[in-house]
This record gives sequence, C-alpha cells and structure tokens, in this order.
Amino acid sequence: MILYFDCFSGISGDMTLAALLDLGINKEQLTGELKKLGLEGWEIELTSVSKSAMEAKHVEVIVKESNHDHCHKHSHEHGSHLHIHRTMADIVNLIDESDISPNAKVLSKRIFMRLAEAEAKIHGTTPDKVHFHEVGAIDSIIDIVGTAICIDILSPDKIYASVLHDGYGFVECQHGIIPVPVPAVTEILAKRGVQFKQLDVEGEMMTPTGAAIIAELAESFGPAPEMIVKKIGYGAGKKNFPIPNILRIVEGERQLASYLDTVTIIETNIDDTTPEIMGYVMEKLFEAGAKDVFFTPIYMKKCRPATMLSVLCEAAKESVMEHILFTETSTIGLRKYKVERNCLQRKITVVSTPYGQVKAKEVVYGETSRINIEYEDACRLAKEKNIPLQKIYSQSLLSPFFNPQHSKNLAEKSDEK
Repeated sequence: MILYFDCFSGISGDMTLAALLDLGINKEQLTGELKKLGLEGWEIELTSVSKSAMEAKHVEVIVKESNHDHCHKHSHEHGSHLHIHRTMADIVNLIDESDISPNAKVLSKRIFMRLAEAEAKIHGTTPDKVHFHEVGAIDSIIDIVGTAICIDILSPDKIYASVLHDGYGFVECQHGIIPVPVPAVTEILAKRGVQFKQLDVEGEMMTPTGAAIIAELAESFGPAPEMIVKKIGYGAGKKNFPIPNILRIVEGERQLASYLDTVTIIETNIDDTTPEIMGYVMEKLFEAGAKDVFFTPIYMKKCRPATMLSVLCEAAKESVMEHILFTETSTIGLRKYKVERNCLQRKITVVSTPYGQVKAKEVVYGETSRINIEYEDACRLAKEKNIPLQKIYSQSLLSPFFNPQHSKNLAEKSDEK
C-alpha cells in the first residue's frame, strides 16, 4: 500500500486525522486506542463539511474543562485557548505509560521530537527544556498520537507527499504576532530538507504539528508516484481560503513486479574509531532514517586495518547523515553518489505460530512470493512467552522445518502437564 499526501492547501494535525478517518479508519477503534493515553474529559466529533463545493471530513476534539460545567470546542494549535504547558518529558511519559502499540508510541515520540527540536532552535534552548504551549493541549496530543495510531493500523509500505504549501501574513500565538510561515514550521522544514512553496494566499495553511507529521512520515516530496488509486480521504481545516482548505490523502497500490528507486550512498573509511562507537553510530543512523548501514573490512595505506562505513539514504536525508558521521566519528571526509535500486514489491502481513501471531514481510516477484518474519516482532513474542527466539522461527508456518503434527503433539503434552 502507498499513501500520498497531497498538501495543495497545506497540512495541519486535524486535517491529517480527518483525512485518515475518511480513508476508512474506524472512529470507535481510534477512540478506543486514544483512551489508552489516560487523558480524561475529551471526545472526538467527526462531521462532513463542504469546502469550495468539495465534501470532506472535519475533526473536532471536544474538551471538558475541569473548572467549567460545560464543553468547549477548541480550535487547534495557534487558535487554542487551552494553555496547558507540557515538557517533552511529560509528553514522552504520557506516551510510554500508555498501552497503545509500540509502533504508534515510536512514531508519536518522533513527531513530538521534531516539534521540540524546532522550538528549542527558535528559543535558544534544548529539546528537553522546551515547554509546549498550544502543542501541549489535549487536542494537539490527540492529533499527533491519533495520526500515529492510524498509520500503524494502515501499515503502508511507502508514504510520499507533494511539495508543501503555506500562505503569507501574520498570526497571533502565545508569544505574540509572528510571521507566516511560522518559525516552527520553517525550522522543521529546514531540518528535514523539505520542498516548500509559498502561495499567494493570506493566512496560515501549514501548522507546526502538520509540518512535523509530514516531515516524519514522507519518504520524499514531489509528484504522485505511479500507482492504482484505491481510496481517497479528504480532511478539512477550519479556515476558508480562495482554494479548498483540504488535505487529500490518496491510498494506492503498485502493480509492477518491481520499481526503480534512487538513493544516495555515503561512504567513509575509518581506522581510528572504536568498534563500540561504530556500533552506536550505526544505531543512530538507522534512527535518523537511513535505509541501510553496513561495514566493510578494508586495508588503508601502510596496511592499516580499517572499516568502510556505508550509508544508504534518500536525498532529503543526506545532510542529517553527514552531520552524524562528522560529529560521531573521526572521519574528515565523505564520498557521495547516487544509485538506482530495483526493489521488489512487499507488504506487511500477519502469520501464526504455536506461540502466537507475528508480523511478516511478504515479497512478490512474478508468480512467486516469499514471507519472512519480522525480527523485532519475533523478539517481542519470544520475550512475552519466555522462549528461545529460534523456536519462533522454527515453529512458524512459514519455516521449511515446520512440522504441524509435531507442534500439535507438543501442545497436547503441554496440556497434559
């Protein structure tokens, strides 16, 4: 599955959530997952609205204030009048202590971290010291975590976005009157290296939450990829512009056996960085969005044993990867070049083992296909059942060593005990 975010009228958190719900995410399922955050006194209202004769879904988070006897509908982000201040640590604790899925937790925290880093840059502090204002309000938390939950439910193979758009002028926020695009948005886009265009439309079309969401989700920004369109979700914003204030999310499928993909390879030869640091650098590169990282043993001048560190990444991630390599290793130079990859189609599925279900990746080529269990999910199941990891693989229905009758006998013996 492919998701394409068509941000012709900008993007915000509520527009994203509404468009994802319009794609078919069940509102009750989403609300049930969000309740796991432990936040009280809120509900989601989903309605249909018309923007320039285009019908779209609109999300409103209704929050019951503790010092009032009635409910208020709060506008999102810069218009919110709920001035709840939360630090990044508060947000992380709220997410970590909840029972939402591990994938949704990771994605939520990554989106919030993009916001924290942008705010820290603007105010001359560090992400851990940032106090969220509008973004700390319940409605914005629902937008971000709700989006992460929806993405986890859909489990798309690829997410792309159009060139991002914003308007011009000024808006009022907690810090006073600020220009459009607002500083947090420009910092997020600059950090990610996003393609951006300012339209001749007065007003804020892209909010910091929307910018952080799409900066984290999208693999690249530009025209829609070749695909067969399956569904389209329309999420409406609160404003009225000369153009429809709508985010369009297209769900599609590739029908090709494989597809070409262009990536950047960054390489460097290192002979004076310890293995422990190299391992740490690999983890950090992956966390920053590298598609692959690998080490190759080499010999440098005077026959010194060394390591060639190679990183595969999309073009928009180059500056992030270079920053990590220059700050975390002893290298003083990098090589970069573009390569084309021929990638097989793949999708995430769920398979059964005698110990429970695990996620797997199904790869298709022509008339044949193969399924490989996802390592992280297999580790999770092994820890939950307190059994060796190899048993998860050997007892999988996908394994050539799997014997259904043997597994049945094992289960029967276990029941007898």
